[in-house]
Amino acid sequence: MSVYTPVTKAQLEKYLQHYAVGELIGFQGIEAGVENTNYFVTTSDGEYVLTLVESVDISQLPFILDYIEQLSQQGVACAKPIHMENNDLYGQLNDRPAVLMSRLAGSPLKAPSDQQASVIGLTLARMHQISEQLNSDKYVHIHQWCTELGAKLMPQLSESEKQTLQHNLLDAGNIPWGTLPSGPVHADLFPDNALFEGDLLCGLIDFYHACSAPYLYDLCVTLNAWCYDESAAQYDFNKALLILDSYQSVRPLNSDEQKSFSTMLQVAALRFWLSRLRDTHFPKAGQVVTRKDPKGKLQLLELLGDSQRLQLAS
Repeated sequence: MSVYTPVTKAQLEKYLQHYAVGELIGFQGIEAGVENTNYFVTTSDGEYVLTLVESVDISQLPFILDYIEQLSQQGVACAKPIHMENNDLYGQLNDRPAVLMSRLAGSPLKAPSDQQASVIGLTLARMHQISEQLNSDKYVHIHQWCTELGAKLMPQLSESEKQTLQHNLLDAGNIPWGTLPSGPVHADLFPDNALFEGDLLCGLIDFYHACSAPYLYDLCVTLNAWCYDESAAQYDFNKALLILDSYQSVRPLNSDEQKSFSTMLQVAALRFWLSRLRDTHFPKAGQVVTRKDPKGKLQLLELLGDSQRLQLAS
């Protein structure tokens, strides 16, 4: 569990006065998440999730929350932000941007089934179709982000890690970033951000990495997250094909995306290896903080470095 900013009952009661959600009954920290402070909140009117946003600048929240609302209005199952009484979608609590959302049914996945994987492929493709119609002014250049963070981390790395980083950054530079179809994306669609009841998708959560980026990048993040078992260091190629086939039944990849597919899988692994290294070498202070071992993503990156191992889009 990550709780960077503790909240008292009195503070929460005062904050909830800005919403029409009834009286506070109880709240507790959520035993999940890495970058934000999250609480389950129960009021006389229902169940909610409170997020104190630690991971992104407040200037990004209008883009993120508008993206969620647009997806919800188009029928994509996702947690809905609750409007404050002044109609704002977020407020301030303990000097942090605070977002209150509806609490969804279902549970996060640990070992997704093939059917659940197929559902997520269909859902992701539908999200990307919707994104084609949305504002995309919050573009994040993933290659630039990796390059800048990599430079900061370079003195902390072993020689072999430095070589891995440099090799993958060179490969990433060969992707035609400017011509790939792009728009608002989730960018962090791990199984624990998808709540299911059996094979029914109850909704997607944790959009705080949302940005405008190539849809292929979002797809590759999802493939790596759903198909690579860090504990066994194994990639489930069959499940990856299921996700990709479901995705392409709704939104087929174009020729540029197919040519960049294998390299983008590496970029997706690189991005999360670097973020875990950042959290290890430059940790944020917090009351209770969850950090993930970078080695799992390094192993994935090395596996994907063999371009003959995974050619799903050919």
